[in-house]
Amino acid sequence: MTDECLERTAPAHLASPPINRRWLASPAALFCLLNALAMYLYWRAAFGGDAKWTITNDARQFLSWTARIADPTAMQGNVLADYWQQTAPLFYRALLYLSHGAGIEPVAMMKSLGLIVLPASAFFAWRLASAFTADPYGRFLGAASIIAATLHIDAIFSGTPRAIGVPLILMTLWGMASGRRSLAVSGLLLQAVIYPAPAITCLGIYALDSLRWRPPFSLQWDLRRLAGLALAALAVIAAGLIFKEGLSGWGPTLRLDDAMRIYSMIDFDGRSTIVGADGNVAWLCSRRIGFLPAIVNCRGNDDPRLLLNFALTIAPMMALAFIHWRRTRQGQSVPGEGAGRFFLYALTAAAICYLLAASVAFAVHLPSRYSQPVLAIMGSLAFALCLTKLLRRALAGSRRLPGAILGIGLLTGLTAAFATPKTTLVSPQHDDLIELVSATPRDTHVAGVEDDLDFVPALTGRALLASPEHDIPYHRRYHQLNQAGLRASMQMAALDRSPAFLLELRRHDIDLLLFDSAFLSTGILPHKYQHSMPPPHRIKPSIARIAAIRASGCRVVETSHWVAIFTDCLRQGTR
Repeated sequence: MTDECLERTAPAHLASPPINRRWLASPAALFCLLNALAMYLYWRAAFGGDAKWTITNDARQFLSWTARIADPTAMQGNVLADYWQQTAPLFYRALLYLSHGAGIEPVAMMKSLGLIVLPASAFFAWRLASAFTADPYGRFLGAASIIAATLHIDAIFSGTPRAIGVPLILMTLWGMASGRRSLAVSGLLLQAVIYPAPAITCLGIYALDSLRWRPPFSLQWDLRRLAGLALAALAVIAAGLIFKEGLSGWGPTLRLDDAMRIYSMIDFDGRSTIVGADGNVAWLCSRRIGFLPAIVNCRGNDDPRLLLNFALTIAPMMALAFIHWRRTRQGQSVPGEGAGRFFLYALTAAAICYLLAASVAFAVHLPSRYSQPVLAIMGSLAFALCLTKLLRRALAGSRRLPGAILGIGLLTGLTAAFATPKTTLVSPQHDDLIELVSATPRDTHVAGVEDDLDFVPALTGRALLASPEHDIPYHRRYHQLNQAGLRASMQMAALDRSPAFLLELRRHDIDLLLFDSAFLSTGILPHKYQHSMPPPHRIKPSIARIAAIRASGCRVVETSHWVAIFTDCLRQGTR
């Protein structure tokens, strides 16, 4: 990285005299090595020898419809495919179609996405840190802290629109902090069509910066800035509304009072839980509804780990914002003036957008998606800047030994963070079951009660009636249909060939039933189903009926873990 490049990156007030190139190269090279380490570890997990059926966790939902890319007639009338095709933003869908045209299948593309997103995020993280400090080691700590945080919040390697959102958020923030308004607006627009919720928060930061807000009520703006802000706001909000309208057919959208009556949301271990262990809504710290960035996973308002998340992100942001505000009021010249200003703007915009989102619960997206992605980035950067100042003072004074120990500790911690990325990769427990489904005709309709059914739509391209992994309750009609499918699957596990059993087979046009052997033996639902469906969680054991079904001419495949029943003989005469 050249001196000229660094001078172009840093704002004028951060411009530094020429620095020895070796001094610059060392932190940048170390940053690249840390990112290469994380990429290698992810690549090995995603594409290693035993990774044939490996997929990123949330991609099991977002890829539920992708059999339609090669065959537009596939999965006709399937609820999961219809909903998740609509949920995937247009850009995300376009990326899947383009990759298919290049011969890359959807699962492989989404597993590879992290190998593209991480370098892009690292580039923009370095640029963002450079906009706040001219110190090369400050840039290193800032950029490395940002990437370390994002590697641990289920984003970069998620294989979903959330992954693409990370470099776009970083690009937008860098554009604003470095005064590149065209870059900031481009980032806002791209965010809006890919991952709208954090785009709204970034728009709030852009608005506060454009209006030159000075707490508490001072604004400085001109007509040109206001016009540009209005156009950007219209574009971002329009994109969000278009996305919301596209899902209106699956509504109505959930409200908080509705959520408190949905089993999976009020069960602490539920698929979409929004409560803590005490049963209260986890407003402070939780993945789906909490305000604080969940760099360290915490689940509830009384979870002590929320203090660690606060200390790693919000506290340093507040400290830098307060220092900036105090010095500005005193009329002092502030080196790195943009730092305090943008941390204050980020806190304010995130709080306002979060409160608005929480007041309407899930109208556009989860409330946490408005605050957590932006605060995780800005908070990690603030934490790193504070540590950089502390480290520099220690090394420049008489406390060099404690400073050296602190520096070694920071490097060790960052290395550990990059060496343990949250890959969210998952694999079926029973590969042979997935192999069996993959060998069936492409128009096969599958139902049942088995944990590996979550993988069926994305990995095999076969239509699935319902699964706990796909049981997302934010749109009521979709949730009701998926719950009905889960109950129907439970009803079909009776295997009694009663009129009710045959009615469910005919109504859902099921060709293949798959059941967990332990469930048929005991009648007790697997744990994943228990946390998605309200009680009762058991049926009468039905494993003894398998022999009679096989004797009636049905094809039955049975292992020690699962049972597969091809239903042609059961449906004869029922159509």
